Amino acid sequence: MAPTCINIKYKSSIVKPEDNAHFIARAKEGIVSHGPGYLQKLCEDLKAYNGKYNWVGVYIVAGDKLVLHSYAGDRTEHEQISIGDGLCSQAIVQNAIVNEADVHSNPTYLACFINTKSELVVPVRHGGKPVGEIDIDSDTRSAFHGEDERFISEIAELVAGAVSSLAK
Repeated sequence: MAPTCINIKYKSSIVKPEDNAHFIARAKEGIVSHGPGYLQKLCEDLKAYNGKYNWVGVYIVAGDKLVLHSYAGDRTEHEQISIGDGLCSQAIVQNAIVNEADVHSNPTYLACFINTKSELVVPVRHGGKPVGEIDIDSDTRSAFHGEDERFISEIAELVAGAVSSLAK
């Protein structure tokens, strides 16, 4: 059975909280039905859902590395990131959301795409411990706000069990 299709697409970056609630409800159906197999579809749906989400990926903690499991957007050379390198690592090490308004002003940023201007990294936690993360890049400076952080945090909670089953 194919993963649930969310079929919510926006051409703008303005998304209302009630739209987020609908997306989360549909994502819950997908993760419950398909477990870790739904993560790729989730990345694709998130990228399509919000015009400012130019790249969406799910990284899994594997020992001392973050390993890219699923993504939507162009392929990145950063399929593995050593914990301690980059903004993605900061989210794991600090066990906290990283919302970088201007990636080019941050010396720890690992450049994936020349057009990326801001990045949001939300840890996926299982039992309070980070087991992975959702990473979103935007071609817009200061693209991410509190509502994005809350929304992606809710998605991270939904996928925690699936991501945890893949973490090593």
